[in-house]
Amino acid sequence: MNQTTDATTIFAPLWRRKWLILAVGIIVAGLSYAYYKRQRPVYQSSTQVYLGAALEEAAPGEKASAKGQTASILDQAAVINSIIVENVHKQLRGEHKLALLQGAVIRAKGAEKGQFITISSEAHTAKGAALLVNQTAQSYIKRQRVEHRRVIEKAIAISRRQLRRIEAANTPAPATGAGGSTAKKKSASPSTASILQAASLNSKINQLESSLVIAGAQQVKPAKAATALQLSPKPRQDAIFGFVLGLVLAAIAAYILSRFDRRLRTLAGTEQVFSTQILAALPKVGRPVTHHDGQPAPSKQLLEPLRRLHTALQLGDKLGPEPATPRRVILFISPDAGDGKSTLVADLAMTQRDAGQRVAVIEANFRRPVLSRLLDLQGTSGLAEALVGTVAVGEVMQRVLPLQPPDGGESQPAGGTLTAVESRAGSLFLLSGGLGVANPPALLGHPAMAELLRTVAADFDYVLIDAPSPLEVSDVMPLLKLVDGIVIVARAGHTREVSAQRLMQLLEHTECAPLLGVVANCVAQGDTERYGFASSNGRVWPLRLIGR
Repeated sequence: MNQTTDATTIFAPLWRRKWLILAVGIIVAGLSYAYYKRQRPVYQSSTQVYLGAALEEAAPGEKASAKGQTASILDQAAVINSIIVENVHKQLRGEHKLALLQGAVIRAKGAEKGQFITISSEAHTAKGAALLVNQTAQSYIKRQRVEHRRVIEKAIAISRRQLRRIEAANTPAPATGAGGSTAKKKSASPSTASILQAASLNSKINQLESSLVIAGAQQVKPAKAATALQLSPKPRQDAIFGFVLGLVLAAIAAYILSRFDRRLRTLAGTEQVFSTQILAALPKVGRPVTHHDGQPAPSKQLLEPLRRLHTALQLGDKLGPEPATPRRVILFISPDAGDGKSTLVADLAMTQRDAGQRVAVIEANFRRPVLSRLLDLQGTSGLAEALVGTVAVGEVMQRVLPLQPPDGGESQPAGGTLTAVESRAGSLFLLSGGLGVANPPALLGHPAMAELLRTVAADFDYVLIDAPSPLEVSDVMPLLKLVDGIVIVARAGHTREVSAQRLMQLLEHTECAPLLGVVANCVAQGDTERYGFASSNGRVWPLRLIGR
């Protein structure tokens, strides 16, 4: 697992998969929109009931005797949520309006120190939500008024009975005379306390009778269907949320996968795994080998990196430990199949040819030969026939055009001795592999292979050998000690770290030629610039002469 934690390592896998992450976000947004678009809408309406008048104008003594009237706002909200809501449900069932009750919710909420109760309802239609909340409020107000009138009338009846008892007590009783005649008995005048008590009861009765006309609880701002708020669904908002959620989840998944991805991604990681220098970094192009006037040529975007690689190989000859023995026979291998090794060999050979070098390419791959197709050559004979001695080396070498013939004609390779064509533009020949070889490792390990390499190296400046990965097959093992240098080709985002480590272990424990370096293929432009390489993408800037 990659253990680096710098910002580049964190955001690089996200940027590499940016289109996939964006596609996931768009898909989640589309699915969210389609899902919520088909859901039944939910509307909310609300109204308020004002209890201030009923509480302020309560009858004398009512606060001590009538618990329902003097209950707190919270208790009144509880009454609405239980008794009133149940009554509304029964009323709607009796009116055959059960459709309004499907998915309907009614709630009442009041502040502890306030004088308002807020009643809200949710329904699938705006009209139904407004109807439910208004009917609940009116039912509660009607109940409060009936209760209020009942309590007042009861208090009036009690006060009148008390007043009648006082008046009866203060009325003088009749007296009977001796002759049977009735006469009034003289009694004492009413006491002051009785008079005050009667006056108080008369005042209380008047107050109670006046409180009967008080409206009590009142509804404030009745709900209307036009002002109902749609709670859900909201397809646009849900789609936006789904898009953001899809991006976040896809980014997290991409980052987690990158942490467990053991493929080489950066030039720094490639250099660290192989423990050797990076000779060149090639950008990713659609067609590495192009065609101009019917002839193969390297892509313009690869010209500068290929020239840099050619220069690095030339400087390696001069700066090596044995300058008298130039490394002219170079073997190209890769940790995994598909790293672009064969394409690199073809492009490098054409670049060296255009630089005036005499180059020979030997395809030591009998399993998947591709160089003939890349260089637009055809032939049935190749390296296998030359090694078994059925044909001479010069007869199976194929020239890769374009060539500029030298003055006075050109020489052709013939017989058993190969003579390279010399010209200012250089020359390029291909010794292709071939199919149908029964035992490739034995054929490449035959002494004839070493003799063939010495013969070709005597006539060319560079001999580039394209061989399969030694981790995939053992064909290349006999060639490791026959060449002058080895170049490893690794492809960013494809070469596995474990394969690179196994290849280095194999080279360390095997007698082989020195490792010249690594060529990184399909490298991102940003990583190339961060590493120190710069590329003009094949552009040639015109020279401007500025006079004084």
